[in-house]
Amino acid sequence: MGADYIFATARIRSMEKKLLTSEQFRTMAESKNIDDVLKVLQDAGYGTEGNAIKADNYESVLKQAERDLFAEIRELSKENPLFNIFSYQEDYHNIKVLLKAEALGVDRRDILMGNGTIEPDKMAIYVNERNKMELTEYMGQALDEAIDNHARTKDPQAIDFICDKYCFLDIRRTAEESGNEFVQEYVKLWIDTVNVKTFARVRKMKQPWSYFSDVFVPGGNVDLQPFLKGYEEDYKQAAVSFEPYAVHDAVSEGGESIEKNGTFTLLEKLCDNLLMDHVREAKHITFGVEPLVAFLVSRQMEIKCIRILMTGKQAGMDPAVIMERMRETYE
Repeated sequence: MGADYIFATARIRSMEKKLLTSEQFRTMAESKNIDDVLKVLQDAGYGTEGNAIKADNYESVLKQAERDLFAEIRELSKENPLFNIFSYQEDYHNIKVLLKAEALGVDRRDILMGNGTIEPDKMAIYVNERNKMELTEYMGQALDEAIDNHARTKDPQAIDFICDKYCFLDIRRTAEESGNEFVQEYVKLWIDTVNVKTFARVRKMKQPWSYFSDVFVPGGNVDLQPFLKGYEEDYKQAAVSFEPYAVHDAVSEGGESIEKNGTFTLLEKLCDNLLMDHVREAKHITFGVEPLVAFLVSRQMEIKCIRILMTGKQAGMDPAVIMERMRETYE
């Protein structure tokens, strides 16, 4: 299968050269002139001659960059279904939006996302009509469970947790069907980070253990037991149960930040950095699907960092604070 990706890998290696480095992000964070920041982003491929990136349109430019990214990866991979693992999140985001809007009696199709496996307009029809024939089996289960749970509890956050759980069941299924070890290990780690973030949020909500166990996503490297052991403890004690796993520092340091500052910022950053650590392994693969996966993840993380940067610059945030929130780059 790797030999099928000789051209695609060569193309990706060329595109990698335009990925922004941590030093470039630091320079932009410290820049006094927003035009200098925008010039760096333009040179990195954000915006076009007819639609240059500006301080007041950067979000629309980033969304277009995401659409272009997915289109290019689909073309280079010859529509390999493996890459659905990166599209399912947008499908499930749309399910969440549609169900919450329905509960509130409002129309929020304006915030539906377009890089899923199902077109937003079609997803709106399927959800509104409860038509599960065109959905994956897990999407159908998420729809049923979220509707039932909300009818009983009126808790909109439960819709998020339930959809996230089934989203990663779809992602895990697709990764297993691919037979690619690099992707399977990435997904296991990804699931671990999702469970750690859910663990922290459910604790913050002061929900009982049973609530977390219902939304826990199986299939990661960390099973339910370490979460159970640490559920009633402070994060320093809870982290002991996670010592054998890659997410240990995220639980320990991220959890301590939650207890001290009440913010999830550090936890989310540490989880994202773990995923970047994994995809860097693709640098050593001569050709195959792995470099495409790594580039897609890296470019998405770069776009997240640009949003952090631009939000911070427009808010007049100290450069050091902006850099504290930055994720690791692919360099």
